[in-house]
Amino acid sequence: MGRVGLALSALEARPFTDLVDAAIAADEAGFELIAVPEAWGREAFSLLGFLAARTSRSRLATGIVNVYSRTPALIAMAAATLDELSAGRAALGLGVSGARVVEGFHGAKMERPLRRLREVTEAVRALLRRDRNGYAGELVRIEPGFTLRFSDATEVPIFHASLTPAGIRQAAEIADGWFPFLHSVEALARDLVIVNDGLTFAHRSRRSFIVAPFVPTLVDGDIDAARVAVKKHVAFYIGAMGRFYHETLARHGFSGEVEASRAAWLAGRRDAAVAAIPDQMVDAISACGPAARVRARLDEFRDAGADVPMAFLPLGSSLEQARRTIAALA
Repeated sequence: MGRVGLALSALEARPFTDLVDAAIAADEAGFELIAVPEAWGREAFSLLGFLAARTSRSRLATGIVNVYSRTPALIAMAAATLDELSAGRAALGLGVSGARVVEGFHGAKMERPLRRLREVTEAVRALLRRDRNGYAGELVRIEPGFTLRFSDATEVPIFHASLTPAGIRQAAEIADGWFPFLHSVEALARDLVIVNDGLTFAHRSRRSFIVAPFVPTLVDGDIDAARVAVKKHVAFYIGAMGRFYHETLARHGFSGEVEASRAAWLAGRRDAAVAAIPDQMVDAISACGPAARVRARLDEFRDAGADVPMAFLPLGSSLEQARRTIAALA
């Protein structure tokens, strides 16, 4: 297999040891990047610090933390500390999340999301390079003279989890990489045009930017069972996780399916929400089924421009399923 990563969101609500065991298996198998989530479960940086002591090869990323619940200074402190603990293996996935998390859980105002993401990224970078000049933006300010008081300048790659065309272009202009989510192969190829426009505007080369799509991935000899697992995963994001996810899938040609699933979810008919997602949609945005089919599907994402496809286990996956998928992709 080519370069590959692992996103561990599916194990967020499972026993802590399951998540750790899966991360260790991926590290030993040579996965390039391991990302852990942060929604309203475990806190990401503490978990990554624990994994830093139990892995040795893979980069360890937040996948993702939002830019409202922490100050830019605290994000920079956490990223630099993780990089020190992991001997230079930290990566920082940032995003705006959604109103349900930002306002409903954290109690923060989700205002000017694109501008907030830009300024947090720039301020974090200034702190990581130990710039004593501070940072002055429209929304973020760090007084001159403050700098991180340990180690030297830290190079931590910053990924943006952006879904809208404007966010994707901004990621290409100022971030080190992009975490696409729920993209089909065709949608990824189309949105890479936006990436290339942003890179050209910023006078950057494509080699300077890492595209690492989160692809729902599950190795299972029973392809129908694997598809059902992905359908449950997608129905949850469409119905429960705010507007960005269903708007993204609608933008990529699945508006009818998305609206039917979302309406059923919001009416409390969860089984109907899952059933509204057709096999065609699952096959377009995921890599599931027998091992050979999954590997071939991830190769299609690579051919479309993905540098490091991230195997994103469907929500509810077991440790056994995680291990089987990791072994098949090693």
